[in-house]
Amino acid sequence: MTAEAIIAVSAAVVALTQLLKWGGIPDRHGPAAVLALSLCGVLFWGWSHGALTRAASFEFFAGWITIATSAAGIFGFTRASAEPLTRVVAPPAGGGAEPTVKGAAVTAPAKP
Repeated sequence: MTAEAIIAVSAAVVALTQLLKWGGIPDRHGPAAVLALSLCGVLFWGWSHGALTRAASFEFFAGWITIATSAAGIFGFTRASAEPLTRVVAPPAGGGAEPTVKGAAVTAPAKP
């Protein structure tokens, strides 16, 4: 894929991603939606130009990643992909359970 092709496909995928998010796709499905839409855009472009060959496969891979990265901002990948992790894993109990107070003296807990 040329740089012009990547820009053209990226613009279309970003716009489609924005429309689908506006249509109601939740943030937790954002990463999968962006990757799938980017793949569809790249494959459709390759098919329409008759350029799907083994020799061009890395160019298509690099284009797919670039296009997915462009569209990722619509869903905010960091925010969208962190929700399932924070929801599934509970924080550990014990040493890190108490908040840190800056400048407080370290004292042994009182025994009941």
